[in-house]
Amino acid sequence: LNVRGACSGVVADPHAQGLPILPSLRALSFILFLRFNCQRFLPLFILLHLNFCSFQLATVLRGEYARNHLSSFIACFGGGVFLATCLLDLLPDAIESFEKTNFDTSFPVAESAVIGGLLIVLFMEQIVLTMRERGCLVSGHTHLHSERDDQEIQGSPTSMVSGEERNSAVGALLLVLVLSLHALFEGLSIAVVNDASKLVEVFVALTLHKCVIGFSLGVRLVQSGLRTSWVALSSCIFSVQILIGGFGGLELMALLSGGDRATAALVSSILQGIACGTFLYITTFEVVPHELDRMGNRIVKWLFLFLGVLVIAGFMAVFPETD
Repeated sequence: LNVRGACSGVVADPHAQGLPILPSLRALSFILFLRFNCQRFLPLFILLHLNFCSFQLATVLRGEYARNHLSSFIACFGGGVFLATCLLDLLPDAIESFEKTNFDTSFPVAESAVIGGLLIVLFMEQIVLTMRERGCLVSGHTHLHSERDDQEIQGSPTSMVSGEERNSAVGALLLVLVLSLHALFEGLSIAVVNDASKLVEVFVALTLHKCVIGFSLGVRLVQSGLRTSWVALSSCIFSVQILIGGFGGLELMALLSGGDRATAALVSSILQGIACGTFLYITTFEVVPHELDRMGNRIVKWLFLFLGVLVIAGFMAVFPETD
């Protein structure tokens, strides 16, 4: 009886030593998770730092000579990188993801998502321009006609330049969002790799690819006239997306698809198609025309544009994607 009472006393004691076991098990499971997934997530942290460093290298182009000469050539090179990334990387990924759904339809779903992404960005830009024009119209009625005429005569070049800079800044920030969305899928591609040799191959390909894109995107942001703090913030957002894709991409796809692989492939196809359309619009309407419309060195600019396409095409040839 004494033994039973002693045992019952130990079990009924609310301050028993067995209660903190649950937090300890959680900590142990987290440590084991990191131990068995370090080979998978370590490349994500390395890519984060490489993306940030390559992004910040573009801030050295704020000098007058670099802005007028060197940055224009590098921007054309970046335009070629963006164009090739859109047509050789994003679009095939969207089409391939839709093919994995096994849906029997002749309707081009992935291509329609590309058009939808382009129209979405065009609609957003037109809304911004419409609101800006209405704001200018309202403010114009509050001034005297003589003052407004003086401003139109004397200040029109400045206002045109500032308007172009604002449009360029909006386009550059949209480009950051699009590339960040693409980085989510790239982080997801690393997270789902289990084979060590394939992981090294994917990591090397993404390292070269993201460093070139990060530097080109940094040049674009510097040319748009954004402040250094905004460039640094954009670089952080762009760099951290690959971590978000690696750690949270699997859970997000499972949530959207409800555990169905076909639905997950469909969601991935639509999202990548929208990203591709947004990418295509910003590249062809913002980056490339902005540089080629400037006078001088037109053939050299085209050569840098072609070189950017060749670099991405070379990456795709040397490091082909394997299922």
